Amino acid sequence: MKIVLTESGAKNKKYTVHEHVQFTDLVPVFDAEVSGSFLVSRKKEEIYDLEGEFTAVIVTGCDRCGCRIEFNVGQDFFYQYRLGEEPELEPDHDGTDENCEIVYTIDPLLESSEILKEQILLAMPQQSLCGEQCKGLCDQCGINLNENQCKCKENSDNSPFAILRKLQNN
Repeated sequence: MKIVLTESGAKNKKYTVHEHVQFTDLVPVFDAEVSGSFLVSRKKEEIYDLEGEFTAVIVTGCDRCGCRIEFNVGQDFFYQYRLGEEPELEPDHDGTDENCEIVYTIDPLLESSEILKEQILLAMPQQSLCGEQCKGLCDQCGINLNENQCKCKENSDNSPFAILRKLQNN
């Protein structure tokens, strides 16, 4: 959905979205069904606030075993946009928090899916697991250790670290 900053004028303009967002450039690839809302308001000439919130159902693979998992994420967010070119700053310029929070844009049209993609990535957990006790895949044969047991660990006496196992057992 296109969000037009200049449509808000002196009033608030509200947008509601329901989108399917796909992240194909990440590993693992994941999909999200997203519902969100945006409130655009004009603060000063050429400065617009965008407040929003979203909830998403994420479908992806477990980071340890690759099994399909589904979970929810969501959060509130805030952007401040300024129409125009970003000013060139001196090399020794100290950036203030206020200057760092402004997003400069020439085009008053924003794409809601781009904003939502960024916010979903910020809300994602560092690890997506099917369960806390997930054993993952065997690093030798690739079998899912949650479903089956392999014999790779029993046959690993040729490993250069096998001596450490013998010391541990003593």
